[in-house]
Amino acid sequence: MTTKQTLLNAIEQLPEKQLIEVLQYVQHLSHDREATLPAKTDRPVDPLSEFIGAVDCGSLAANLDDELYGR
Repeated sequence: MTTKQTLLNAIEQLPEKQLIEVLQYVQHLSHDREATLPAKTDRPVDPLSEFIGAVDCGSLAANLDDELYGR
């Protein structure tokens, strides 16, 4: 028997007053779970955010004027 089935069997034996308490507890657990989930954002992820810092090893623009403008 699964945990879920065991819980359902136990709940079936409870009086209405205790069922209300169980419901409130389950709602509390659900609320706590939602509070610990990472927040979803409506903004799309910036594709350049993963590239930031990728060229820390040197300057890519050093002496680029010669290549671009023939100087």
